[in-house]
Amino acid sequence: MTKSEYLKLVKEIQKYDRYYYSEAKPLISDYEYDQLYKKLESIENEHPDWITEDSPTQRVGEALTKGFKQIQHVSPMLSLDNTYSREEVEAFIKRVHKLLEKKSVPFCTELKMDGVAIAVRYEKGKYVQAVTRGDGRKGDDITANLKTSPLLPLELSGKKIPNVLELRGEAYLTHKIFHHLNKMKEQGGEELWANPRNAAAGSLKLLDPREVVKRHLSVVFYGLGLEDDALVDTQYEVHEYLKHLGLPIFEKEHRALCHTIDEIFHFADKIEKQRPRLPFDIDGIVIKVDQLRLHGDLGMTGKSPRWAVAYKFAPEQAETKVKKIYVQVGRTGTLTPVAEFEPVFLAGSTISRASLHNEEEVERKDIREGDTVIIEKAGDVIPQVVSVILKKRPRSSHSWKSPKTCPSCGTHVVKVPGEVAVRCPNVKGCKEQLIRRLTYFASRDAMDIEHLGEKVAEQLVEKGLIAKLSDIYALDEDKLSHLEGFKEKSISNLLHSIDKSKKASLARFIMALGIRYVGEETAELLSNAAGDIKTLSEMSEDELLQIEGIGDKMAKAIVVYFEEKTHRDEIKALLHLGVKPHAEKLHIQKGHAFNGKTFVLTGTLSSFTRSEATALIKERGGKVAGSVSKNTDFVLVGEDPGSKLDKAHELKIKILTEDQFKKML
Repeated sequence: MTKSEYLKLVKEIQKYDRYYYSEAKPLISDYEYDQLYKKLESIENEHPDWITEDSPTQRVGEALTKGFKQIQHVSPMLSLDNTYSREEVEAFIKRVHKLLEKKSVPFCTELKMDGVAIAVRYEKGKYVQAVTRGDGRKGDDITANLKTSPLLPLELSGKKIPNVLELRGEAYLTHKIFHHLNKMKEQGGEELWANPRNAAAGSLKLLDPREVVKRHLSVVFYGLGLEDDALVDTQYEVHEYLKHLGLPIFEKEHRALCHTIDEIFHFADKIEKQRPRLPFDIDGIVIKVDQLRLHGDLGMTGKSPRWAVAYKFAPEQAETKVKKIYVQVGRTGTLTPVAEFEPVFLAGSTISRASLHNEEEVERKDIREGDTVIIEKAGDVIPQVVSVILKKRPRSSHSWKSPKTCPSCGTHVVKVPGEVAVRCPNVKGCKEQLIRRLTYFASRDAMDIEHLGEKVAEQLVEKGLIAKLSDIYALDEDKLSHLEGFKEKSISNLLHSIDKSKKASLARFIMALGIRYVGEETAELLSNAAGDIKTLSEMSEDELLQIEGIGDKMAKAIVVYFEEKTHRDEIKALLHLGVKPHAEKLHIQKGHAFNGKTFVLTGTLSSFTRSEATALIKERGGKVAGSVSKNTDFVLVGEDPGSKLDKAHELKIKILTEDQFKKML
């Protein structure tokens, strides 16, 4: 290893840090990053004279964000050293024993959340400040953004509340919220989040707290920023003390007091087995010296405490072969490379394909047809290619290149300035774009046309029966009889669904149009504000920005959409063919028992769908939240309830059966 090679490695890791922390778009897996980081540490141990001030080993990687006020931490926010083996954990324990000159030290073990580290400050029991880790010395002021979390108490409860309480914790997204946000992004034609951690980081970096509210951030606390022996003596006691103050903490089963390496790994094995069932992401456990007074004695290295270490679980991975790389054309014209695999079972499901996101991603990982690859699931759900096993690469392989023309219509593709995406600009004549738009228009969350899925859409377009969305409403028995497999009943079913969709709500109609950045929630906001499609089509950017929840990018996209004559003509055609979108007005019953009350739903209801129950609550002046907190009034419980029921019992919140709910209606 030469010094120039060392400096090249420093630059490479700095690039990965920038994308991970600043852009919230990781380029490599955590495991790959940690291996590179360990390699850097090893080189610096051999050549300490090479170490540069900006080496990633000398500073915390998270960058500060423009537009946010920076705040100095009262004590440094450090990042943990990572270990991946029992031997490395044993080495950590031996170092602790040696430094403290003790033969035995108790350790507190707890979950290692895969979220965003935060410092939160309370003064006289009231929430006053939240700061990101930043560079370890100072971070971004996210006080207003974190305040939107339904789990964050704005005032502490209990006794023994100090004048100043500085806490360490994590902001994160549950799997359920993460999938909901990605669904919204997909509906709006936006690039999806890679995993819940990056979605949480991106949410905290939003400059408008009104946008952050929609992200339903969760928080958990596990440490004191100013370790105070007068409050508690041990890390294990910290959790119970924080719970006593009304703060969200790890459940009792997710922490343990351990005295031996065997006890530590018994806990680690238990948590690793539970990991797939947890409602949020973790990537291991944290092992901390339990007695707080010993933390000062042990001190820290340049960026990590000597009294704690992370033991990270190896991600669940599988090996498979790339049979083919094909390009999918989306409804907005974006070209996305997709890998087709030899089917392989991974983390509870069989995987046969995965998005490769874009040309740059394929080039960076050098993924080729015929390659044997390692895959894993981001956020334990979305399959992705981690790396290529080069020693198994066929000699005849060659690099994959993105096509210069659209694989559907042959039009030369364009690269949008400032975006990674490559697009087909042939909006009117590209069959695959039309198929995707047609499928999206007919989807359950849009016009809800049953029996018009992707396979039917492909046939309708291929046979020339549909060239634009409004052609759906000109279909008849004669035209549908040309479709393969369509007999009298299937024709009748589809025509009935099409006719029924003419009465779709205005919000569904707006969403079905496929305006960029406009998903289900935004469509509801626009419907409520405009009242009809004509008014919406004539609204200016300034008028749109007056609607709470509509930002600059979205407002501009809406105006641009309605400025396009083709879009206006298409809407006229849809209305002329009998589509009558109506704004749903909520008639709130005054004086009802639900008025001003907050509900949380859990389990499967037998008499209502979730959306029906939600509508009934809202009609009576109530609100529906996604998680249980001390501000929840009722938890409506169906069959097979989840952890929300346990939380409700813990907080002594009123629990309603479905029968009780019906009586209260």
